[in-house]
This record gives sequence, C-alpha cells and structure tokens, in this order.
Amino acid sequence: MKYLIYIVVLAAFLTSAFAQNSLEQKYKLAEAYEKTGDFENASRLYYEIYKVTPKNKIYLNAVVRSYKALHQYSNLLSIIQEHLIIEKTPDIVILSGELYWRTGNTDAANKAWQEALELPPKNPETYIDVAESQSSVMLFARAISTLEKGQREFMESFSFSEKLIPLYIATGEYVKGVDEILEVFESDKNLQIAQGRLSALMTGKDAKIYINKELDKKVSRYDNDQFYLRLYGWFLKTIDPEKALEIYKKLDDITGGIGTEIARFANDSKQDGQYDIALKAYDMVIAKGKNNPHFLTCLYGFARTLEYKTQENPILSKEMVENIISRYKQIIKEYSYDLTAADARMRIAQLSLDYLNDKETAKEELQTIIKQFPQQPITASSLNLLGSVLMMENNMEDAGKAFSQVISKYQRYAPQEVDRASYFLAQIQYFIGNIDSAFTLFTNVSSNTGSDIANDALNKIILIDQNKQFTQGLKLFAEAEYKEWQKDTIEALNLYKSVTETSSGSDIAEQSIIRQAKIYFGKSDYIQVRKLLLDLIEKTPDTIYGDISHLLIGDSYFNEKNTEDAIKYYTRLIVKYPRSIYLQEARDKIRKIRSKNS
Repeated sequence: MKYLIYIVVLAAFLTSAFAQNSLEQKYKLAEAYEKTGDFENASRLYYEIYKVTPKNKIYLNAVVRSYKALHQYSNLLSIIQEHLIIEKTPDIVILSGELYWRTGNTDAANKAWQEALELPPKNPETYIDVAESQSSVMLFARAISTLEKGQREFMESFSFSEKLIPLYIATGEYVKGVDEILEVFESDKNLQIAQGRLSALMTGKDAKIYINKELDKKVSRYDNDQFYLRLYGWFLKTIDPEKALEIYKKLDDITGGIGTEIARFANDSKQDGQYDIALKAYDMVIAKGKNNPHFLTCLYGFARTLEYKTQENPILSKEMVENIISRYKQIIKEYSYDLTAADARMRIAQLSLDYLNDKETAKEELQTIIKQFPQQPITASSLNLLGSVLMMENNMEDAGKAFSQVISKYQRYAPQEVDRASYFLAQIQYFIGNIDSAFTLFTNVSSNTGSDIANDALNKIILIDQNKQFTQGLKLFAEAEYKEWQKDTIEALNLYKSVTETSSGSDIAEQSIIRQAKIYFGKSDYIQVRKLLLDLIEKTPDTIYGDISHLLIGDSYFNEKNTEDAIKYYTRLIVKYPRSIYLQEARDKIRKIRSKNS
C-alpha cells in the first residue's frame, strides 16, 4: 500500500511537472509570435495558457496585451468579466472600465472606474491608475478630475502633480499647469524640467502673461532665491531681454559679482541671435576692467557678436567694419601673446579682405599669427588664408609654398586644414588652365571622404569630366571662376558670356548662366537676373538648373518686396522639382512670407 501511494504521488508530480513544462514552452512560443507581430497566434496561445492557470497575472497580462494589439476589445471584455468572478482587484476593475468605454458602454465604464476608487484599501495609486486608464481613451478632462480628487483626499501633492502637469499641458490648462509646475519646482529645484514644462505651456499670449506674473510674484516673495531667479531670467529672455539682463545682473551680484552670470547670459543671447542685448551684457562685464576673469572672453565675444549683427546687413559701411576691427585690436593690445589674440588677428584679416579689400593688412595679420604661434591649428588656417590672398594677387608660386607648408607641417595639428591646402593646390592648377593636373589633384582630395572639402573636390571632378570635350570652354570657365575669386566681377561676367557662346548646349554653358545671374544678384540687378534665367528656362526647359533658377527668380522678386511673384516661383520650384535640394528652402521662404502677411 505504501508503494502504491508513492507511485500515485510520483505520477501526480510528473504530470504536474510535464504540464508546467508544456505551459512554459507554449508561453515562449507565444512570445515569439508576439515579437514578430503575429498577434493572432500569440493571443490564441496566451489565452490557452491563461485558461489553465487563470490566477497567473503574467499570463493574464499577456492576454490583455495581445488582444489590445488586435483591437479585440469586446472579446477581451468577456474574458475580464469572467476573471472578475475569480478576483476583483482595482487593476482588473479599472481595465474593465477602459474596455467598457472602448466598446461604447460609457455608463458601465464610469461605474467601474468609480468602483475601483472605492475598493479597499483606498490608496493614491488607484486614483493614478484610473486617471491613466481614462487618459488612454482620451478622456483628459475626466483624468484631471480624478487626479485632483485624489490630490484633495490624500493631501499628497508631488505624485499627483507629476501626473497632472502633462494633462494640463495637453489640454492647455495653463493656469493650473503653471501652478503645479511651480509647486513641483519648489520641491525639486529641477530647472531643466521646469523650463521644458513651461515651454510647452507658452503657446499663447495669455499663458505668457500668467507665467510672467506668477514668476514675478515668486521672485518677489523668495528674495535672492537663485533657482527662481534663473527660471525667471530664462523665461524673460523670450519676452523681455532687457528685464532678463537685470535678473541675471541681480543673480550675478548674489553669486559673487564677478560677471559670471552676465557673461553666461551674453553667450546664450549671442547663440540665440539676440545680438543687441548680448552686446549690452558683454559691455557690462568689460566695464569691470581687465583684471576681471571674464574680461578677455567678453571682449572677444563683444567683437564677434558685433560682427554677427552686421552680417544681417550684407552692405556694411566702412565705419562699421572699422569699429569691429578696433575691438579686435583692443584684444590684441591687451593680450598680444594669447591665442585669443591670434583669433582676433584672423578676424581682422578676414574682415579686411571681405569688406575693405585691404589685402596688405590681411597679409600682415596672418604673417604675425604664423610667426607667433608656429605649432597651433590656427596657424594652418592662417597659412591657407594667406595662400588664398596670394592667389588673388596672381602670386601662384608663393601661394603654392604656403599650401605646401600646411601639408608638410600640420598633418598632426590640423588635418582638416591639410585637406583644404590640398584642395587649394588643385585650384591653382585649375585656375591656370592645367585641367588634367587639376583633375588628378582633385581626385586625390575627394578620396578622403571624411574631410569637409571632399565634396567640393568631387564637384570639380564632375565639372571637368562632364565637359572634357569642351576644352576651350572649360579653360574659359576656370578663368572666369578665378576672376570671380579675385572679385573682378566685370571680367568674370565677360568670360562666363564667352563660355555660353563657345560651348553652347553644354553643362558649363548653363552653369555660366547661373554664375552670371548670381553675380548680378550680388549687384542687386534683379531685372538682369530674371532676364538670364527666364531665357535659360524657356530655351532649355529640361535644364538640371531649373530649380536653382526658380529659386533665384523668386529671391529677386522677394528682394524687390514683390512677395506675390516670389511665392509663385517658389511654388513652381516645389511642384516641378519635388526632389530638389532647394525644396525645404523654398517652403521655408513661403512660410516666412505668409507669416509676415498674416
């Protein structure tokens, strides 16, 4: 008898083990189906496993997950209704509420959610779970109401606030949203999260007015609180930069008064394109004297910002350029052996070239950098710029020496400048008409696909290869480019016209028309721009330069404040050339025009 009992127990154990092993295998197979997106087979297997062990939450969750993926809410509701007979826990009742709502029985849904809230023991998590269920079916107002009720009942602010804030943002409830955000901010002092949340609410004028009022109250109430000052200063940058600067000045006084906060504000404003307030902030720090630790960086920042500001107006007066240069000279005077002085000299050289056509000053500044800082990356940049100036002066021999020096000495310090020097050496051969040699050198540069200049080299290779049968036209085109390089636009125009005459029907003939149009555009001769480009489009309707032609015509009308015709040509570009690289630019310009006109 004893042995018989032992055999029965063993058999039962083995049967149970076998059954358990079979369930696990089925579950793994169902998981595999689910991972591949086969929810039909996954849901079938999950349900079979669940029916064997209905109290196993893992299996029940798998059934819920797979049925939801198939949007089989009615079938899932039937399963959950049966499960509620086995166990009635808040999470199951909440799920039934969601399923009732999805299947159209709103009264039953509301009853289920309310029942879940009343099930013992009462706790905050149930309110949060009910609100999340309501949010999942887009009942944001109902979810807010549930959370606010829980917040009142349990007097527990933080966990409810974390859930309420996204809902307030989603529904545009900026008053309640701001109040909750600031309440959480008072607890955790997480500036980045508070900024992100307030940004999401700053969609309308009224919201901004309310945020401004509340932050002003907080700063007044918590005098000298660094966290609130930082949050308020950040907010004011978007609506009142002058007042924002005053906040950062106060913050700086609290934290030591050496200009750190003001300098940071100036740098951020410069990055955001708020140049006027950035200049004012830099000036505040500069006024503290050269013994201030931020004096040099702010002096350089001021000059650079002034330069950025003037770049918004392509036609600069000589006085304005000289004003910028004088700022850079002040840096050089105070810090002649600092690398920032080298940067300042480089900026003077570039400004002298771009705006004053003063090659001698440019060369002097560049040669000083090369002499003072022989092992620095900026020296390689200076040699390349010096070589470019020498090329402008038709001194190809000395230009080649400068580029060769970069290649031989700065491979370690400035590899990108080495690539640029190699490109310039190829340019020399191209400009003097040695097209075959230029092609070989451009090919070498383009092989280094990781360099920034490789794409420029590739464009030159394509130009030469596509037009190699037009030997004379190609040499004329290269000569025209060289004249453009030298800023001799009159001679460049004449040479580009010669290309169109000698190489009619070629790619370089069409490119020459585009180059002429761009030169005329730079001279603000918009009538000539349109005459050239409209003639190109009419005579060669399938030209590959149709998109850039439409863009330039649109730009010419825009600069004449004829926005109607500008939009017409931008739109034609979008319609006729859906794969154009200028597509997004055209869309942005249309959007900009319409936003200004609205």
